[in-house]
Amino acid sequence: MSGTYKPTEHGGMKEDGTPDKRIGTGEFAQGEVDPHEAGKQGGQSSGGSASGASQQQGDDYKPTEHGGLTQDGQPDRRVKGN
Repeated sequence: MSGTYKPTEHGGMKEDGTPDKRIGTGEFAQGEVDPHEAGKQGGQSSGGSASGASQQQGDDYKPTEHGGLTQDGQPDRRVKGN
């Protein structure tokens, strides 16, 4: 035994008797959030960012579909062969 006080061995309490907030309770978000409600909120679309909206519409410009050229006509160095 090293003599080091370990809150995990004392019910999550520090030496002074106060709860050690670093010790988890084993519950989702330490019981502060209902996981079912969090999942519902996370699954709803909020309109998101401009890039997310354009991806849903399918109008993203893809240099690989345009001979390896960017929208301004310059070669895109990320495409092989440019």
